[in-house]
Amino acid sequence: MHSTDEGSSAGRTDFTIRPLGVEDAGIISALLCAQPPEYARFFYAFGSGEEEIARLLAGRERDVYSGMFWRGELAGFFMLRGWDAGYEVPSFGVLVDEKWRGRAFMRISLDVAKLVCRLAGAPRLMAKIHPDNVSPRGARRLGLVQTGVEAETGNVIYHIEL
Repeated sequence: MHSTDEGSSAGRTDFTIRPLGVEDAGIISALLCAQPPEYARFFYAFGSGEEEIARLLAGRERDVYSGMFWRGELAGFFMLRGWDAGYEVPSFGVLVDEKWRGRAFMRISLDVAKLVCRLAGAPRLMAKIHPDNVSPRGARRLGLVQTGVEAETGNVIYHIEL
């Protein structure tokens, strides 16, 4: 076991990715509520209430909810959802704390999600992204290929073949 104490050498450089459980509902809720509305406007995978998040995490079976922690603090989280609903191809979602925006957290979360999908035998990964959230050029840099548009939301549907 290692320390994440701010005063220790590990605490100053500790980065961890781990599954999120019901006990993490409070920190997920706090992260969501701390984001400026304009920044988090495209995140609507679930609400920001602690009880709702706890129910979601308690009911998960194959779906993946993982947190990225920097110096012991939740810096962001990502999801692979849809397996619990019987889909072969999971949908990727991510939220990184605004203060860590532009760092590598989003790319790291996508790389880990692709690895999880490969290990689970998924043929591809899907992401539905609002066109104001990621540019087509940015999506291509991440390896995302546009495959459609969701009529009800206007979100662009992307896939990554694994």
